[in-house]
Amino acid sequence: MLNNSEEAPADRSLVLDAAHIKASHPISYADAFATALAARESATVLTGDPEFETVKELVTVEWLVPH
Repeated sequence: MLNNSEEAPADRSLVLDAAHIKASHPISYADAFATALAARESATVLTGDPEFETVKELVTVEWLVPH
């Protein structure tokens, strides 16, 4: 599990998970990585980016601005 200031290595598993998310959801590749990492770590995505609306069934999304 990562702490708040730790970097996450982009290992093969994370890259493939992000690629699968990107292939099946209309989000950027960077957002797909964030989603894949949040799913792996059972973390919540904190965002104001409306693209995350498309992956809210995969991870918990907490909106920073009214949505």
